[in-house]
Formats: sequence, structure tokens, C-alpha cells
Amino acid sequence: MMNDERKDLDQWALACVDSRANYLGDGMYALTPFLDMINHDASVQTRARVEKDKGFAGPGDILRLQSGKKYAKGSEVFISYGNLSNLDTLVDYGFVSDQNPFNTETIAVRMMGQQPFLLNVYADGSIDAGSKATLRYYLASPEELEIFSSIEKRSGLGILSKPLSDRNELDVQSFIASTIDEALFETKEGTAETKADALIHMYLSARAKQFESALERIQKQFPGIEY
Repeated sequence: MMNDERKDLDQWALACVDSRANYLGDGMYALTPFLDMINHDASVQTRARVEKDKGFAGPGDILRLQSGKKYAKGSEVFISYGNLSNLDTLVDYGFVSDQNPFNTETIAVRMMGQQPFLLNVYADGSIDAGSKATLRYYLASPEELEIFSSIEKRSGLGILSKPLSDRNELDVQSFIASTIDEALFETKEGTAETKADALIHMYLSARAKQFESALERIQKQFPGIEY
């Protein structure tokens, strides 16, 4: 904002709009003080639209909310801010949910001689297919790479959506488990160090819980796996 060429711009007003505007599905946005008071629930699918008010009060716009959930009298009404991760809600809204069905925790992976990539751990403890496909290729033996190259010409990269071999898949899952275990250790250290900051502590606690769920899932599918 300090570098904005429009010197006549009211920077305080712009900051209010940028931080408080609600973007609607039809491409419009609105400042809605009442809507800002409604808390987030990822399980609630709420639609918002702006309608012209043709009532006796005169012309104007009405923000109309429609929810697929029934509420009892006196209960709190929620809306969904979107399918957001805990990091998204922490950075953009200043809160964290310990039961977020859309939470994704990301780990940056670097392997010697290979391009870095991101490993995504979903709320149910599963790992994104792209990460597993990348690792199947990176950890393939020369023989598996030769077979992969011959099949790729006919079927494309879809071959990596399934295990290349039992050995390769065990290496892939072991690498994933090792990577998550290391990230879990670092997360638990951070959790212990941030007890004074309730919000960051809650975020890291939820991150650790998700990593633990992922490890349990791998161990259940591959009993006795070493990592």
C-alpha cells in the first residue's frame, strides 16, 4: 500500500475492504457486518447471494443466506468459509479447528539428485496420490524403470497410480512413514515450546494428531514396516 501510485487512495478504507469483504459465488463481494459475526463450520454448506430489495423500505440490496442444515430455536447458526486447511484458517481468520475434515498438512520433501516435491497428508491420514506416484518413480530399480519406460509409451504416467512392485511399494511406504515420523517429532517439539500461545499450540497439536493418524494407517496396511 505504501508503494501504491494512487496517492489519493484512502488506505484505511482499502484495508477494511480487503480484510473484511466476503466474496460471493456470482463474482460479487460485499461488506456484511452481520455475516462477519457468523462462525465457521466446515460441514455446513451455506450459499450466499445478493438480491435487490423491493420491499416497502425502498430500493437496496439484501444478502440472503441459504443453509442445508436445520437449526433448533436458540442454537448457533454457522456457515462454511470454504474447504480450508487449518493453516488457511489460522493465517486468514485467526482460528484453528481440531476436527477439520478438509485439513491438509504438507511436508516439503527433498531427495538427493531429484526434484523437490510436497507430500500432503489428508485429514483421514491418507497420502495424496501424486506424492506416492513421484516416489514410485524415484525409488524404482533400473529394471522397474525399464519396464515403466516401455509401458509409459502405451498407457502414459497412469502406471504410477498403482504399485510398480511389492518391493517398490514397501520402499515408498517406508520412505513416507520415515518422512512423516520426522515431521511428527519436529511438530511435537514445537507443540511443547508453544504452550503459552494457545492458538499456535492448538494448530501444532492438530498437525501432530494428523501425522499420527497417517502412521497408524501405514502400519495397519503394512504390518511390521520399518522406517
